[in-house]
Amino acid sequence: MFFKRSFIIAAGVVLLLISIRIALPYIVKKYVNKTLNELPGYSGHVEDIDLYLYRGAYKIEGLLLEEEGGNPKYPFLKVSETDLSIEWKSLLKGKLVGEVTMERPQLNIVAEEEKAAPKEEPSKDSWTEVVKDLIPITINRFSVNNGKLAYLDFNTEPHIDLHINNMQLTALNLANVEEAGNELPSTISLTGKSVGGGSLKGKMKANLLKDIPDFNMDMELTQVDLTSINDFIKAYGKFDVERGQLDLYSELKLKDAQLNGFVKPFFENVKVLNWKKDKKEDGFFHAAWEAVAGLFSEAAENQKRDQIATKVPIEGNINQPDTDASKTFLNILRHAFIQAFNKGIQNEAPAEDS
Repeated sequence: MFFKRSFIIAAGVVLLLISIRIALPYIVKKYVNKTLNELPGYSGHVEDIDLYLYRGAYKIEGLLLEEEGGNPKYPFLKVSETDLSIEWKSLLKGKLVGEVTMERPQLNIVAEEEKAAPKEEPSKDSWTEVVKDLIPITINRFSVNNGKLAYLDFNTEPHIDLHINNMQLTALNLANVEEAGNELPSTISLTGKSVGGGSLKGKMKANLLKDIPDFNMDMELTQVDLTSINDFIKAYGKFDVERGQLDLYSELKLKDAQLNGFVKPFFENVKVLNWKKDKKEDGFFHAAWEAVAGLFSEAAENQKRDQIATKVPIEGNINQPDTDASKTFLNILRHAFIQAFNKGIQNEAPAEDS
C-alpha cells in the first residue's frame, strides 16, 4: 500500500511538471506579446515561443513590431527567429550574462511625414524596460545573421529606398565581462551588400554601458553602381545618372555625447543621362541641361580621385535637453551623408539653376 501511494504521488508530480512544461510556452508567449504592446507608439506580437530549459534558452519565432499609424508594408522591425540564452562561457567565469542571435531581421527606418501630427514616441527607458522584460539578464553577445536595414523616404519625388542586405553583425563583450579596465571594451563588426551591389564593412570599439555610449567607428561602402540609386540622386541632386561608381568612407567618434568625424565620398566615371533619351521623356530644356552637365562630368573623369572627392565634417552634441539622443544622432548622420553626397556629385556635375 505504501509503495502504491508513493508511486501515485510520484506520477502526479511528473504529470504536473509535464503540464507546466506544455503550458509554459503559451504563458511566455502571452507575456512577450503584452510586453511588446506596452511600448508607447508601437504594437507588436510574436507567432510562437519555444523553450530549451536544458540550455537556459528560449526562441521567439515571427516577431513583428509596427509603428502606430505607420506604413503596414514596412514594419519597424520584423525578425524571423530570435534566440535568447545564457552565455555559458561567461557563466563558467562566474558571470551571469546572456547572448542574443537574430535570424533574418528587417529594420525599416521610415522618414516622418513633413506635416504629420506629433505621435507618441517611446523613451530610452521604455526601450530598456522592453529588453529587460524579454531577457532579464544583461546581454553580453549579440549577433545578426542575414539581416536587412532600409531607409525609406516617401516625402520625396521619386520615393527613396536605400537598403543593406545580407547583413552580418557580431557584437562582443557588451557587458564588459572580459576587459573591465578598457575604456572601449566592446567590439562590433558589420558586413553587408548595399543597393547597387556595394560592399559594406564596418568596425567599432564601444562602451555601451554608459547612458550615451562612447565609440570609435570606421565604415566603408565601396563599388556602388550609381544608376541603382537614381531615385535618391533625382530627389537630392535633381538630375539622372547614366553611369558611375561611388565609394564612401566615414570615421566617427562619440565621446561624452560629443560627436566628431567625417564622411568622404569618391565618384568615378560619372555620366549624366544621354540627351536624346531625355528629349523624348522629360522635355527639351531638361535634356539640354543634362547634356551640358554631362560635358562637365566627362571632363571630371580624367581627374585624380582625391581631386574629385569631398570631405564633409560631422560634429555636434547629441545630449540636447528634451530630445531623444538616438534620434538626434540619426538626424545628424542623415543630413551629413546627404550633404556629402550632394557636394561630391556637384564636383562631377554642376547644380541646376533655380
